[in-house]
This record gives sequence, C-alpha cells and structure tokens, in this order.
Amino acid sequence: MNYRIIIPSYKRATILKTHTLALLHKHNINMDNVDILLGTKEEGIEYKKILGNDYTHNYIYHGQKGIGAVRNFIKDYYKTHSDIQYAVYIDDDIQEVNDWDEPVEDLNAFIEAMFQTTLDCKLNLWGVSAFHNPFFLKKTITTNLKYISGCFCGEIIDREKHDIFTEFDHYEDFAFTCEHFIRDGGVVRNNGFCVITKYFAEGGIVASYGGLDKRQKDMEVAAYHFIERYGNMARIKIKNYGYDIRLNSYYKNEPTD
Repeated sequence: MNYRIIIPSYKRATILKTHTLALLHKHNINMDNVDILLGTKEEGIEYKKILGNDYTHNYIYHGQKGIGAVRNFIKDYYKTHSDIQYAVYIDDDIQEVNDWDEPVEDLNAFIEAMFQTTLDCKLNLWGVSAFHNPFFLKKTITTNLKYISGCFCGEIIDREKHDIFTEFDHYEDFAFTCEHFIRDGGVVRNNGFCVITKYFAEGGIVASYGGLDKRQKDMEVAAYHFIERYGNMARIKIKNYGYDIRLNSYYKNEPTD
C-alpha cells in the first residue's frame, strides 16, 4: 500500500529529529514517502542544518499562520495538488506508537492494516487513542463518534466527496473528527493503540500562539464556539490545564433527506 507521511512542524527541528524521525527510521520507513511541512523557506534552511542526513528529502512550504490554517492547507494540497490516496498525518514530537503498553513491532504493518480496516468500513478517517494510559485503552476498533487526534491519524482521500476544512485553531482535530463523522457516517479508531507524546510542549502550537498562557486563554473561547457549532456532538470539560472537549460517542447522524 503506497501511503504518504505528512509532518507539519514549527520551531521544533531538534525534537523532530530525536522523536518522530527517529521513530520512522527505527521502523525503516522509506523517507522518500515522507513530507515535512514548514511555513517558510527560511525555516527550511534552519531545519536542513539541524536534521542533516536524517532527512534530505521533500520539504513543502505552506505560508500559513495558525494550526487550523496549516491543517486546511494540508487537506487542500494533498487532495488537489497530488494523486495520493492514503495520507498519514503525524506530529513532529511523537516518541512512540504503542500497542497497549508496548511499542508497536511493525509500524508500517499497523498503518497498512488501519487503512485496510477503514476501506472495509467504507470510511475515510482513522486514528488511535490520544493517551497512553492503559486504563483508557480497550482492544476494540470502533466507528462511532470518538476523538481522532491529529497527532497521529490516517485519511483515505476521496476526491468525489466534498472538502472538509476547519474554522478552529484550537480543537481543530475535534472539528475534523465531527466533520468526517457527519460526511462519511463514522470514523475508525483503534482503541488499543496509542501514541506517546508530550502535550503543550514548547514549540509547535504553543509557539504559534506566542506562549502557553495565550493558548490557554483561547481554549475557553474556542470551547464555547465549538459547542455552538456542533451542539450535542460534544460537551465542555474543564481540566487543570484549562478547557477541553469531550465528544458524544452515542451521537447518531440525523437523516438529511
């Protein structure tokens, strides 16, 4: 199965080298099938210095500001400017993909299996659990409304279906989950696999906001806007670090005809 791995990054060249690229190299992923997305060519100069021989392949410059705009660029670019059908989106700071509490043995085989399952379900978006706490893991694959984290997920690009974009910078992957659920009739999640990463780390989204405080302030505004937009598909949950969203796994698509 010929899939492409897409890694958006911002001010995290060293982390990208020691985390996600190291993970891909460990699993012998062909770097010819990996794209790194950066805002500007100036960023590319710095990344090329730091990454060195770990990555000498394809850089794409999107010229966008804000994670929502970057995700929208990715959606449009790979649908309209490429002929790929299978896209894997992965953040730049992924330390490991786990099968329960052990590192996955063959990342390529897992990715291909998830695409095949998604094809069999006649759906388009797949993902894994966003947290590596075994308490929250289950050895199930579901197609109901469960959060598909943008940090590691796959999409089967269907050029016959309408485009999906987001108006959110915060909770943009929750919005993509809801939009795919509405459009496609479900999303595929493997609840026994998860990623190991550090949320709210320096660089990345936090840097794009200009700091953690500014990101946390936007979370509250965005949370209420999200509920206004998606109604009973979701609810707000207040955590120690700020506002968060929980999707309604019992939500059913209402008939449109």
